[in-house]
Amino acid sequence: MTDETKRTIDAAYALSLGRTLHVGVIGLGQCGGNIAEAFARREYPALALNTSQADLRSLSHLSDGQKMVIGDERFGSGGSLALGGEAIRHSGEKIEEAVLRAFEDVELVLVAGGLGGGTGGNLAELVNMLAAHELPIVAVGALPGDGEGHRAKTNALWALNELVESDAEAILLVDNEKLFEAHAGATVTSFMRECNEALVTAFDQLNRISNDERLRSIRTFDPNDLRQILRFGGVTIFGSRPIEGALNRDTLGSAFAEILNQNELLASGFEATDVVTVGSVIAASERLLAGTPASAFEDYIREIKRVTQGAMHRTGLYATDGKDSRLYVIAAGLPLPSRTRALLGEATEESKTFGTKKQAARGKLKKLDLSALGMPAPVPSDAGKGAPPPAHVELDVADEVDDADVVEAVAAD
Repeated sequence: MTDETKRTIDAAYALSLGRTLHVGVIGLGQCGGNIAEAFARREYPALALNTSQADLRSLSHLSDGQKMVIGDERFGSGGSLALGGEAIRHSGEKIEEAVLRAFEDVELVLVAGGLGGGTGGNLAELVNMLAAHELPIVAVGALPGDGEGHRAKTNALWALNELVESDAEAILLVDNEKLFEAHAGATVTSFMRECNEALVTAFDQLNRISNDERLRSIRTFDPNDLRQILRFGGVTIFGSRPIEGALNRDTLGSAFAEILNQNELLASGFEATDVVTVGSVIAASERLLAGTPASAFEDYIREIKRVTQGAMHRTGLYATDGKDSRLYVIAAGLPLPSRTRALLGEATEESKTFGTKKQAARGKLKKLDLSALGMPAPVPSDAGKGAPPPAHVELDVADEVDDADVVEAVAAD
């Protein structure tokens, strides 16, 4: 079967579901598994991989066949990138078989994980393993929030460096700090689900525009437009904004800038000139379109060309049967966002502070004076000095590396 024939079959299946692209989702670790389950609720094919059986049990919407324990089934990764990576390699053959069987007919695979975790932080390891089978893969990584520990932030920095050099065709970066702000009123039990639903809803809306029966096409944003932007490379962001007021260059240009710089889900803070390729779709009410001059759409296109300094722009214009009007944007070819530089600064400072506290704590630990007991020590105080550890004790080399040194190495890289 040729690639063109396969795309036709995949597109036909996606169309039957009301979607533009037939997308599969793999969740790695706890965060990734929750994202995969949120996609599964929208009937996207999904798998969840985790070193922890307990984390997988909480994914009640996924069947047992959609959940896989990787590595040593008795333990999780405990925040260790070394253990998480070893688990993926240990179960590599089993993972590959399950993925190829579940996603045989998809045209794009999203691989999601929390970059600060020991398992999810190995997203690049999984991406490279699956890309070897010629699966088109987009990595979806979640960045730690400000309140998370320095180890999570350090893990995320290492994971980002690996993703940049991985075989992922593009990178989407979810910003947990923004999610904490946007869903501050959620309860402890509903917070994670609300955040994941917001991400999936935003992606699914973008993936349904071409096949939405409520929209009448004036200028079509077709499946190939979306496919090529999603697979273009670099960091990719997407989002939408309601169109308030008249449909003109200023209103649309302002909404475009907000999506690029004030995204509630994804890491943002880009310059418009960073954009290499962009798709924007206007879905406006019949009433609004009836009062809009034909030149307004072309004025907007010229404005995007101006502010991006010549980015490739794929556009769509649709009439809706409702009252609301909205601008949808997906931009690709971006560098790492400003949030990652802030994350590096936070991790560097917090690692140094932790190192200082650790050394101070060791200095405070003093032996008790037991001479008043009138008894000899049961074991000589110098026994075992210099002796190797017992054979059954496993030392995690990664834990012996000072976090401050790790952050400095990432910064240097």
